[in-house]
Amino acid sequence: MRIPSVIVGLMLFALVSTAHAQGEAPVAPMAQSTAEPAGAAFAPTAASASARSAQVAVTFLPMLLGRVAIGPSGDDTTYNLVAAYGLGLSFGYRVMDGLSVGVAPQVIFHLSAKDYTGYSVIDSQREYDLMARIAYAYTLAPKLAVYADVLPGYAIVTYDDVVQGDQAPGAKGIVLGGDVGVVLDITDGLFANVGIGYQLGFQTSSGISDRDVKTRFLRVGLGGGVKF
Repeated sequence: MRIPSVIVGLMLFALVSTAHAQGEAPVAPMAQSTAEPAGAAFAPTAASASARSAQVAVTFLPMLLGRVAIGPSGDDTTYNLVAAYGLGLSFGYRVMDGLSVGVAPQVIFHLSAKDYTGYSVIDSQREYDLMARIAYAYTLAPKLAVYADVLPGYAIVTYDDVVQGDQAPGAKGIVLGGDVGVVLDITDGLFANVGIGYQLGFQTSSGISDRDVKTRFLRVGLGGGVKF
């Protein structure tokens, strides 16, 4: 019969096909290389710039609750200053982590005071302070620090009084100040600061008009600067 012959033929074809498939060597898939090319390795990250060691700042100084002691040494009379303000420029250098030293010259304007009768005892005079600055800053956050500083120095108070046809000599002497405050880094090189402190002067004059002109203030500092 034809049907059994067809079945037998299909079985023989299947056996021959299976034997042929088993005789062929299997092709192994190409392994994917995991090694990176020699030049593909990432270069080490460049070292960050070294910490900035120096800074320059400008500070506006409202001088509040000012007092001035005027008179012969040992017999001063103290008066309230009407309204004084100053401008300061500071240069600092970091000598160790958190600690910096430098100079902080400043000038104070509008030293004016009147006695209880309304008589002007000092009128729109100026004080020049050449100060050293020793400051320590403690970092609270990556861009925020608190600081304290000490400002020892020398002060000159100038005034325009004329005594016996000559201008009275300026008063000179030691001045001592200090502040506490906060510093905020605006960028990597720029910063802003605000502080509050006190300043006490021991200025005296000598000459044709011997008298003290000792000043003291509650000082507020509003400033900013650059680190480099």
